[in-house]
Amino acid sequence: MAQPQLDFFKKRGVAVKLETTEGTDAGPTPALNGVLLLNGSSGTEFDKIERPVDRPHFTGTPFVVGNKRAFIEGEFELYPPPTPGAASTSSADCEVLLLPAAMTAVKDATAKTTRYNPVSAGVPSATAYWWHSGTHKRVVGARNNITGLQLAIGDRFKGNVRIQGAYTDVAEEALPAIVVPTAVPTVARADNTETTITVLPGGTPLVVWAKSLGVDFGAQLATKEYTSHKSNGLTDRQPTWTLRIARTSLADFNPWALRDAGTLIQAALRLTEADNRYSELGIRGQIDQIGEVEIDGDYGWELTGPCIASDAGGDEFYIEFGDTTP
Repeated sequence: MAQPQLDFFKKRGVAVKLETTEGTDAGPTPALNGVLLLNGSSGTEFDKIERPVDRPHFTGTPFVVGNKRAFIEGEFELYPPPTPGAASTSSADCEVLLLPAAMTAVKDATAKTTRYNPVSAGVPSATAYWWHSGTHKRVVGARNNITGLQLAIGDRFKGNVRIQGAYTDVAEEALPAIVVPTAVPTVARADNTETTITVLPGGTPLVVWAKSLGVDFGAQLATKEYTSHKSNGLTDRQPTWTLRIARTSLADFNPWALRDAGTLIQAALRLTEADNRYSELGIRGQIDQIGEVEIDGDYGWELTGPCIASDAGGDEFYIEFGDTTP
């Protein structure tokens, strides 16, 4: 049989659509459900069920494949929708990645905000189609984990996503024309960002000089099998945060004293667009580690810790898009 022509590695794309029924192919289309990933990749995994038969000679151990799953990974960008909080055009382009990562959208038309908060139940599933240089994977019943979510000076608001679900096989199919969002996110600079830290409860927000604020969702993704049932879900979530700032006056903010007292803090970094729309990443948590680090030749702190929800839950971190235009 003749071999196919060589095809370059970067020829790849993905389409993702939320499922109405978990595990039932939602049929994402390249024209309507394209998602822009950066440095995307995919792969397959399985449980190896070995059969270590006793033999009179050295040999490998035969196995069969069980609990098959596939994943799609890559970077994605975050930026405000056209009209945050409104009845339409108020969902972020990355929403189809956030919701299966156990987040929910809360829209406020009066405040003109669209906020994504974490949830622990009722997490929607998705179908993801991945094309790569002539191969095609259909990943169904997928749920996501997000790591490296970060707003940083000198960069765009970005994160890393892992989409994990079930698959049947890998097919041969040419890369279609995938329509993806065309927005180019704004780079964070000194003149379009502000970072605040608030000591809880009831403290006054303190403006600090920050380099970055990041969150890892810390979700545990599992592909679970029972008789007559298979699902991909989150079995746990232990989110963590990292904040890099220039040293403050200890009279204003003393991380060692707050850490030793077990005090909760809130931190938020906001990036404002030229048209007054904004993106904000916020956390609620405790300080665990205090790194004394060099930042652009200056003395600074790298603060890390767990994101901790209130008794109500769902507020340990958030992503908010808004519009401050009167």
